[in-house]
Parts: sequence; C-alpha cells; structure tokens
Amino acid sequence: MTIAPLRHTILSLVLFLALPAVSSSNAISQNKRTEFQDRIYNSFISGDMRSWERTIAEMEQYYSAFPRPDMLYDLLLARYGFIPYCLDEDKKDLGRQHLDKAEEELERLFVYSHYQAHAYALRGAFLGFRISLRPLSAIRLGPRSYRAVDDAMEADPNNPVVWMERGNTRFYTPSTFGGSKEEARDSYKKAVELFENNLQPNQRWLYLNSLVGLAKSYQYTNQERLAVATLEKALQFEPNFKWVKDELLPEARSRIR
Repeated sequence: MTIAPLRHTILSLVLFLALPAVSSSNAISQNKRTEFQDRIYNSFISGDMRSWERTIAEMEQYYSAFPRPDMLYDLLLARYGFIPYCLDEDKKDLGRQHLDKAEEELERLFVYSHYQAHAYALRGAFLGFRISLRPLSAIRLGPRSYRAVDDAMEADPNNPVVWMERGNTRFYTPSTFGGSKEEARDSYKKAVELFENNLQPNQRWLYLNSLVGLAKSYQYTNQERLAVATLEKALQFEPNFKWVKDELLPEARSRIR
C-alpha cells in the first residue's frame, strides 16, 4: 500500500470513529436547547420571571461551553423578553446589565447569514430599550431603530419576528415621531399569520406576544370585539396563559358589555 491511500484510509477510520461522538454531542445540545425553550415558554405563560432569569443564566453558561449560533439566538430571544419586564418593574439597573450583554452578543449573531433578519429586528428592539432607559435619546436612536427594522424586512420579508418587531415599533412610538396604531395592528396581524404558517418551538411565546399586541392594537383602533376574539384565540392555543386569562381578557370583555 502506498502512503497516499494509507493516509486516506487512516483519515476515513478516524472520521468514522468520531461520528458517534459528534452525533451524540449534537443530540445533547438539541435536547438542552429544547429544555431551555420549554422553560422560557413556561415562564412566559405563568409570569414567573425569577425562573426566566435563572434560565437565562444557565443558557449563558451553556452557550459559553457550546457556542452554537442557534443557542446564541435563543439566548438573545430570552434577554429580549426579560429586558422589558425589568424596565416595566423599575429594575432599570438589571435591565441595563442584560441589554449591555445582549448588544454584545448580537454582534456575534450578525456573523451568521441565516440570522441576518433576526439580528436586525433585535437591533431595532434593543435601540428601543435604550430609548426607554434614556428618553432624551429618542431623537437620535429612534430613526436608527426604524432603519434596523427596515433592514430586517429587506433581509427577509416573510419572517414573523420581523413583522412582530415592526408592530412593536409602530405601536410604542408616539404618532408625532412616526408611530401608528393602525400600522402596528396590520404588522401584528401579518406576524400572527406567518407564525401560524410555520411555528418554531422557540417562537411559541413570541406568537402569543404577537396576539397580545394585535389585541391591544384592536382596542386602540376601536375594534373591541376583535380584541376579545384575539385574546380568546391566545387562550385556545395556551389555556394556562395567566396574563391573558386573569387580566387582559376579562378587561377586554368588560369593554363591550
């Protein structure tokens, strides 16, 4: 046997022996990712933000050990959901800590072409969070947030996360700066449609969040019955969605009595 074929044979043997280990590692990573996704989802529907925060800490450690792009994206989504809670509950220092980390992690996500639209959408959201922390920055950061969402739309106009974030920017921006409850309503409606076409496990809470956004935009555009129907749809998907079941739906129903 000559040297070249021998070298080829040895390489093939090494690759063959390594395959079970690689497959096992991938299976473990996917199982762990699924576990994290389920925990974030359950935290969202139950309103258990302590569990959400603990899960983020574990995801951060796991990503450090296994820096896969799908794990990075899930970590960013988890922070994306946790930061607004911190801002609403006047935990701005904690929110700022997570936002600082999220912005650093986001730059890594831009490396992966598959995640370009997601990354731009998250950039738009994070700029919005910066405005919440410092409202005077709206004049400078507001246009950048809108531009990021436009870039996301250009990268993938069929991405439900992009449409959801477009809805958020239109809903929460004052009308004098380009906000529109009507545009928000239409964007949330498109996001819901796209989520339902191909709902991914890590998008389940985002789907529910889009339904809530759609219901709120219906209320602001004097479509109370559609708001109730949308919240009922959210409960059909997830009967244990505490926020809708205990607060939003009873309040929405009271508006049409």
